[in-house]
Amino acid sequence: MVDSVPSIQEAQEAGQKMKSYPPETSLTPVQISGKRQGSSPDLAAHNLPKRKKIVQTLPSVPARCSSRSRPSLQTLPVELLESIFLYSMDLALPRASPLLGAKLSAKSTRLRAFMMGFHDTWDQCFGIPMHEVCESIRRGELGAIELKDDDELQIALLSLPWVDIDFILEAQQAWADEYAQGRCYRHYEDRLPPSWEKFCYAGHPYHEHVLQHEDGAWKFNARACFEADYERARQYSHPLVYYICRLTEVKPYVPLPVELITGPWDKEKKRRLYWLCRGGQCRGGVSYNWSEHPWEVRLACLDAAVLSAEKPDFLILNCLIGPWLFHQVSRDATRETLAKLRKRIKDESDPPEVIERLRCAPGLGDKNLVVKNYLPEDEWNAKLIRDDDEK
Repeated sequence: MVDSVPSIQEAQEAGQKMKSYPPETSLTPVQISGKRQGSSPDLAAHNLPKRKKIVQTLPSVPARCSSRSRPSLQTLPVELLESIFLYSMDLALPRASPLLGAKLSAKSTRLRAFMMGFHDTWDQCFGIPMHEVCESIRRGELGAIELKDDDELQIALLSLPWVDIDFILEAQQAWADEYAQGRCYRHYEDRLPPSWEKFCYAGHPYHEHVLQHEDGAWKFNARACFEADYERARQYSHPLVYYICRLTEVKPYVPLPVELITGPWDKEKKRRLYWLCRGGQCRGGVSYNWSEHPWEVRLACLDAAVLSAEKPDFLILNCLIGPWLFHQVSRDATRETLAKLRKRIKDESDPPEVIERLRCAPGLGDKNLVVKNYLPEDEWNAKLIRDDDEK
């Protein structure tokens, strides 16, 4: 039987013992029967092959180790990834990679993100008509309402391709179910102008909807409330309805998306435009966010809604057309646009109610408005829509 080969540690220990003997000491080899003579332990220790020392550069070490030790966002569980996304509200995160986009594409995640972007606005102004909010603040009955929501975040959310009117109403309903249980939501007026009497008789859908609110047993329904307001706006052509029936559901200085200004407007875009106008963005053709859009965009709105429209839509006119379109527009562009508008009115190809609405659409009858800044007095008199010949 052949003995096993000593280990490297045993060989090194034997070598150390040999070195401990005095130099003059001589050792007598002893022959053992049945054993093959091998090299002495000190020779075995000294003749061991030297192991090469592996030299690695510093950059190569973390590059190799990081892939094993540091997980990436893409490898995180969906629940944890959603928490990170909703905490940061970084809308660029789902676009960072296809895998991240897939993990964060659940409708529940998108609804939650939209609700978080509008939470403070909806919470402080839920169901309170805007004029009441402003009047209460003016009289000191309420502390100054400070909306902490991020303007830029609301702009980004409203510009996402999957945010349509159905998604907005679903998010608003989900938010109300969670945060506004039992709170009053009033989106109608106690006193209506006489011309609205036809919308207040018993049996009319809007009248019935108002009665449901007044009964006190009405559970807030975002879609039902919106549909009631939208149908009334479609039936009532006067822009006054857009001044009185408005809420604060979007931060005041969040501008309208360009696609809703320049058109064309399909059914969904018209409904979304009205929700934003009712929510405080552009009221009766009066916009406080005109500076956010170049004058070319605003004149494109007038062209699409009036000048080039085969049949102007009262809903679009009442939502968008007003003096804000002419703020800081070049003199030449203003003259050209006014000439086209005057021609459209003089052609009388539109129904009388449309012509009447177009006469006052940009508010050009008031010399104190913007157009006066671009026209000398003699040209102003010639450009007036309501001149003596037309009266």
